[in-house]
Amino acid sequence: MTAIRYPSVEELGETAPDQIRAHIDRLFRVFFCDPEEPQSASSLIYITGSPHPLGNCAFFSRDAGLDELREKAERLVSCGFPTAIVLMNNDQPEQAEAVESLGYVFAEGMPLMSVTEGTLEPTALPDGYVFREIPLEEDAAWSEAVSTGYGLPLELGSLFGVKIASERCEAGVARHFAVEHEGELVATSMLYLHDGLAGIYGVATKPEHRGKGLAAHLTAEPLRIAWGLGYRAGLLQASAMGAPVYARIGFRSHGEMALYVRMPEA
Repeated sequence: MTAIRYPSVEELGETAPDQIRAHIDRLFRVFFCDPEEPQSASSLIYITGSPHPLGNCAFFSRDAGLDELREKAERLVSCGFPTAIVLMNNDQPEQAEAVESLGYVFAEGMPLMSVTEGTLEPTALPDGYVFREIPLEEDAAWSEAVSTGYGLPLELGSLFGVKIASERCEAGVARHFAVEHEGELVATSMLYLHDGLAGIYGVATKPEHRGKGLAAHLTAEPLRIAWGLGYRAGLLQASAMGAPVYARIGFRSHGEMALYVRMPEA
């Protein structure tokens, strides 16, 4: 039986940024969107009622027309909660102008990054910290850790969780990991395998355990597992603050997505 040969970043060439965007789009459709609500091919929207902007959000590709953008953005505005909009291509001035006209404020550029087995640097954990995969039975603990690490409400962080993955993904597509310290999960990540690419999501560390290299290890170690499965390209979407951490372990940038936020009027 011939093994599947997954593409490398080099083989993706100029399409790499769009492949990364498509991977991120897929993850949010699977984990955050209501499976019963139809979504456009060029945009997605979810409204959870969370008091955090990322709990009520729309993503737009470069193919989303301005009418489509305004319709979904107005749905967000009218929901009454803090909301966010992600422009997956930050080189679309007409989209940006339309978003800003509805009261959204640019928050940050979010780098799209990739790494290969040959460029991924070694990582290690300090004494007393243990890396392990998290089973369904520990969904609550993983969800608490990712929520605390990101500063998210628990109901929002749990949308990344093991339980949701078990309900919406085939076995092995989404795998959850954590670093444990003295019986507590203190940092998290998730490996999501789709379309021949290995994506890392949900990288979060509780505040009192930051600065110890936990996030780097939780990014690199799941990718090493993916290399063993034949994957050759790893990807992630970083925050502006997190991008230097990933660059230090071998990731390179492929442009950015643009995050806009709107808080409801008092």
